[in-house]
Amino acid sequence: MLHRRQFLKLGGATAFATLFGGCDKMQRTLIPFVIPPENTTLGEALWYASVCGQCPAGCGIVVRVSEGRAKKIEGNPRHPVNRGRLCARGQAALQALYHPERLSRPMKLSGTRGSGTYAPISWEEALSLLMVPLKKVQAEAPASLLMLTEPMRGHAGLVAGRFMKAFGSKHRVAWDPFGADAMLSANAAIHGIRDLPEHDLANARYLLSFSGDFLETGISPVHYARAYGRMRGDRETIRGKFVHFGPRLSMTAAAADLFLPCTPGTEGIVALGIAHVMVRDRLTAASAVAGRLADDLSAYPPEAVERLTGVHAHDIAAVAEEFARNQPGIAIPGTGAATGPDGAFHCAGVALLNALAGNAGKPGGVSFPNRALAFARYGSEAALLAPAPESGYAAMRDAIDKMRGGAFRIAILSGATNPAFTLPPSLKFSEALSKVPFIAAFASFLDETTSQADLVLPVPTALEAWGDDLAPVGHSGAVTLCQPVVVPFHDTRSMPDVLIAAAGELGGKPAKALPWGSFKECLDKAYGGPGGQMEIALQRGGFFGESSSQRSGARTGTVAFPKGTERPIDGDPKAFPLALHLYPSVTLYDGRGANLPWLQEMPDPVTTAVWRNWVEVNPKTAAGLGLSEGDGVTVTSPSGKITAHVTFNPGIAPDVAAMPLGQGHTRYGKTANGRGENPFALLPAGETYALQATRVSLTKTKLPTRLVRFAHPEGQWKISNLM
Repeated sequence: MLHRRQFLKLGGATAFATLFGGCDKMQRTLIPFVIPPENTTLGEALWYASVCGQCPAGCGIVVRVSEGRAKKIEGNPRHPVNRGRLCARGQAALQALYHPERLSRPMKLSGTRGSGTYAPISWEEALSLLMVPLKKVQAEAPASLLMLTEPMRGHAGLVAGRFMKAFGSKHRVAWDPFGADAMLSANAAIHGIRDLPEHDLANARYLLSFSGDFLETGISPVHYARAYGRMRGDRETIRGKFVHFGPRLSMTAAAADLFLPCTPGTEGIVALGIAHVMVRDRLTAASAVAGRLADDLSAYPPEAVERLTGVHAHDIAAVAEEFARNQPGIAIPGTGAATGPDGAFHCAGVALLNALAGNAGKPGGVSFPNRALAFARYGSEAALLAPAPESGYAAMRDAIDKMRGGAFRIAILSGATNPAFTLPPSLKFSEALSKVPFIAAFASFLDETTSQADLVLPVPTALEAWGDDLAPVGHSGAVTLCQPVVVPFHDTRSMPDVLIAAAGELGGKPAKALPWGSFKECLDKAYGGPGGQMEIALQRGGFFGESSSQRSGARTGTVAFPKGTERPIDGDPKAFPLALHLYPSVTLYDGRGANLPWLQEMPDPVTTAVWRNWVEVNPKTAAGLGLSEGDGVTVTSPSGKITAHVTFNPGIAPDVAAMPLGQGHTRYGKTANGRGENPFALLPAGETYALQATRVSLTKTKLPTRLVRFAHPEGQWKISNLM
């Protein structure tokens, strides 16, 4: 009798046999350390350099490993992005590595779709279940293959991109709820370069932040926190000043010298008010730009801006004069400004201040290093390794429409962005995904998206995998290398490894496009391999040479004035009196960290709350609504409703309700499930992905839970508690 394993080994599964020849059961017997394994000495710790995978910032890490176990993670002091620092989410990667709910072997759906009921199977059976529909679709309708992942950088992106192109499908979608679409469009309009700039905070004398969350959850918070510290204390007799505009007193706003609350979605108007004063009073270094924009800026005098934003006219004028007279100065937008109903307009208004200050390409200003030069040898394929940090929302909407219409026969899912959780429910992503006949998911944990798959393939965590990365900011072309710091804890396979093996099985164009035997071989050939440059680079964490060139700065002759698009805020102000301000959690981010107890237990730096979600309101606004600290409320928008607990924040703008994202999971393990409700449910399914584009009402509701706070609710801010 010929068993399945014998059949796969004899029946043409050569690529899989090479890559997965070790698919037998993992060694579980105890081995005495009379002769210890290689790199394992009792009582001696080893340090391995790698890259953090807990958010898209791409910080370098070093991991202390003792007796084969990872014990502690720190920032890599040689890495140009974080220079030895690391945030709490990076530290929590250890809990992801040793999490008891990690997927340990392939699983096949054993119940109805979406039930989360699976049966464990062998890798041989799993790969057979994957290859049968792939081969059929390749022969009959290759364009009906959909690949939906988070943004993939480095050679993992190259493998995925080449696989899809060679297979014959152009439907590869990368989704990131905090993508930088608005900032990219703004920089293209103002600076002529569609990319993210380097903001040289360390050498600035004056910093303007417009809902900038650069110390919390921005593009690279560890990098900018270090630079901000240098701005404040590295120069004798010079202490840079920091002014923050935004809807709420966040951790970043609390670090500012001056915090000026404004209505959500009006940050760009505040910036244009400052620009108006600079041009009117001839305070700008870029006189040519100022002269051409004078007529356009005449519509934004401080008095008019005050009516629209809530920021006093005299504050706008005073900040404009200080900013102009304390150069080098820099203006930086954040998630709040970028995710309004017209985020590109608001980010362009902020970028215009940098153009008027004439700081492009100068110390203490903005610059645009050509980071993609690190992969220039790949030509047009360099975009697969160093993609623009876009959200992919438009492509996601298009894919949902195509799924609903039956255009896809196979969907391959991967990544931590979890669209079933992070997309507005009114888009009906899960309903559309159910129309796809076969779904395969690569994951370390089951979540709301992967639990809808027919086949789930377990992948290693970042601490167990090979890879490379190009961080979005904080360097000039530095490539970080990722290496396993421990022997894989479970029987997992990386997505690039499976795609390479699948291409070998498919033969033809896919096999030619992915000619390697494994992903490790792909990296070896790209970076010099064992005994070459790669071995040396692995010891320090990557290739950190300053090889990138600077692209031209702001184009002073053709700066485009920001043009806003009238996109109405969702909700009648009479029925929904409060503007909703959603922001990423400093610990849970978009929800991907909600299954880690360390992050759930870490108090929010402003409210000190843990384990639940809450809604922040100004005490005066709460009094007008008859609400007290800790009350349960139903938060209702035109698109949905959730419950939460009330917390007071005297630094929040009046008539604003602010909520952190991340809680409300239903399929992400016992630590995450049932911790409040999902604030993404309040969002409309608009043309753009706007977190600040809806209004809500608060109705007092009796809840079975209470909000746990680390400190007295008013102890942080009420003056009577300090006297």
